[in-house]
Amino acid sequence: MAPLVCTRRESSKPGKDGIFTGLDKNHPFRYPVSMSTGRRVTRKPDCPVETGSQVAIEFEGRQLPARAGEPLAAALLAAGVQVFGRSLKYHRPRGPYCLQGHCSGCLMRVDGIPNVRTCQTAVRAGMVVERQRGWPSASFDAFRALDWLSGQGIDHHSMFTSSAATNRLAARFVRRLSGFGELPAGEPRPPAPVERWQRQVVVVGGGAAGLQAARELHRRGVRSTLFERQEVAGGRLLDGSDSAGGDGQGSWARLAELHRQLEGSENLELLPGTTVVAVYPGDRLQVVAVQERRTLVVEAERLLLACGDYEQVRLFEGSDLPGVFAVRAFDRLFYLHGVIPGEPVVLCGDSPRLLRLAGDLVAAGVEVAALVSGATRPPLPAGEGAFPLVPGRLPVRASGGRWIERLEIAPAPSEPADGLFDCGCLVSEYPPAPAYELAHHAGCRVDFDSACGFRVVVDDGGRTSNAAVFAAGHCTGAMSLEQALEAGRRAATGMAESLSGGSGRED
Repeated sequence: MAPLVCTRRESSKPGKDGIFTGLDKNHPFRYPVSMSTGRRVTRKPDCPVETGSQVAIEFEGRQLPARAGEPLAAALLAAGVQVFGRSLKYHRPRGPYCLQGHCSGCLMRVDGIPNVRTCQTAVRAGMVVERQRGWPSASFDAFRALDWLSGQGIDHHSMFTSSAATNRLAARFVRRLSGFGELPAGEPRPPAPVERWQRQVVVVGGGAAGLQAARELHRRGVRSTLFERQEVAGGRLLDGSDSAGGDGQGSWARLAELHRQLEGSENLELLPGTTVVAVYPGDRLQVVAVQERRTLVVEAERLLLACGDYEQVRLFEGSDLPGVFAVRAFDRLFYLHGVIPGEPVVLCGDSPRLLRLAGDLVAAGVEVAALVSGATRPPLPAGEGAFPLVPGRLPVRASGGRWIERLEIAPAPSEPADGLFDCGCLVSEYPPAPAYELAHHAGCRVDFDSACGFRVVVDDGGRTSNAAVFAAGHCTGAMSLEQALEAGRRAATGMAESLSGGSGRED
C-alpha cells in the first residue's frame, strides 16, 4: 500500500465507498483541513443533561464564558484552553483524557484549593481557576528542557547519592520541582463529620448495571441504598453513541425509562456525588463512603458492586499529548455538553459506536479527518463519502507541541508508518480496565484477564466468593450495554433470593 497522506497540503483519495485504498498519484487533491481549537456545537434536543445559563469564570486573570453546572474541564476546553498542567518528572504538557475523575490530567487550583479535578467540578459564576505547574507558566514551561536533555531518562533514585549533604540538598530541590500545587489559601476546612448508618442492601455504582439492579430490587420489595460517584447517575446510559440493545432503543431512552420506573420509589435511596472508598468484610459488611461535607460508614447485610471500569487509550508514542481522548470522554463532551475540543477529529477503533459518533459529528458540522480501524473489513459508514474510512491501520505516533497536531498510522505497531493525518483531536478506543478494587477489599476473588486486566469473578447469578457480596456489569469484565443491564437484573434477583432464603418476592 502506497503512503497515505491526509494533511493541509495533499491527501490520498478515498474510493467511491469512502474507504482509502492508497495514494492515487494520478488524481491528487487537496483535503481542506484547518486546525482549530475548542468550540461549541448544538446538542441533540433529547439530551438527558440540562445546562444552565451562561456565566463568567476567571482563568489566570482572564474572563472566560462558561455554562453554570457543566464540568469545569468542559468549559475550559470549549474556551480553547489546551494545557491543563505539566507532568511531575519531565514537565510534559498534560490535559484531561478520561473526564471520569480517574486520571490526574485535569487537576487545577480552584478558588484557592489545589489539586481539584476539574472534570468533576461544576461551573459556578465567579470561580477562580489557575494551573499549578510550570515555570514561568504552564503554557511555556522552561523545565520542559529536562525531557530533551535527559536522553534515556532521569533515574531520580540514584541521583546525587554519593554524598549525604548533596543528597539532602538535591532531595529538597526535587520535592520542590515535582510538587503538585501550593497549600490551600485561607483556613483549612474542618474535618467532615462521620455518620453511621445501617442498611439492608448497598449498591455501589449508578450506571446501567447498578440502576437495573436497583429497579429489580424495588420490584421485589427490597430496600436499597445506591451510591453513585458522579452527580448524575447513568454511567454508559449517558453515552450518546452507545446502543442499549438490538431493539433499536437508544441509551438515553433506556435511561429515561429506568428513571420513570424508579421515580418516587420508597425502596430506593439514591445518593449521587458519593464515592465509596473502602469495604471491610466481617459479620456485617462495612462500606465507607465520602461526600463533600460528610463521611458515611454503613453496615450492610448485602453489597452489590456495579463499579464499572476505567477508560484507557491505546499506547503509542505521543499518546499522552493533550488532545488525545478516550472514546467515552469525547462522547460526553460532544453529546452531553456540546463541546468540540479541536478539529479535525480522527477516530481510532473498531466498534460500531465509533461509526455512529463519526456520523453524528459530520451531521453537526464537525470536520472528521478519518475513522481509522484495525479491522481489515470494517462496517461501512452510513452514507457514502460521509467521512474517510481507513481499514487495517493502527495509530503509532502522535506529534505536536502543547496539543496533538499530527497522527501517523501503520498496519502494525512494529511496522513503519504509511499514513499521516493533520489531527486537532484524537478519539482513541481501547478495552477498558474493570474497577475491581472494592471487591478485592471485601475479600472477593479476582482473576487476571489478559484482554482487560483484573476483574471480579462471579457466577451466572452475580455471586462472588463472598456470600454477602454480588457484582454486575463492567467490573466483572467486558460486555455490551445490554449485557450489563441483564447482569444487573440477574445479580439483584440472586441477592433478593439470598435475603429471603428462597425465591425473592415479586410484586
